[in-house]
Amino acid sequence: MDSFKRPCVFLPLDLEIIDLVHEAAWAQIEARDPFRNRNEDGERQDALRKRLFALATPGAVDFDTLYDNVLASMPDTRATFSEVGTPQIDPLVDEGTAR
Repeated sequence: MDSFKRPCVFLPLDLEIIDLVHEAAWAQIEARDPFRNRNEDGERQDALRKRLFALATPGAVDFDTLYDNVLASMPDTRATFSEVGTPQIDPLVDEGTAR
């Protein structure tokens, strides 16, 4: 017999908090990597949004907790002055992946 898995449903207030955390976390990403390839920002924001929803618990979304968890789940990145073609760490991708 198959078990029924309830869909993940967020309350309007949860969605508003997730949106605020997205804005704050994205500001951190921009500050950590000011010399990033801005053409890839859309992909990074999508990845951040997916990560936020994966970390959020419906009905119990807390700004501080979600913000701390999403930042802790990203590798620490520092802006580096590097030549073109030098591998760089993307804050939303595993540390071992170079672009």
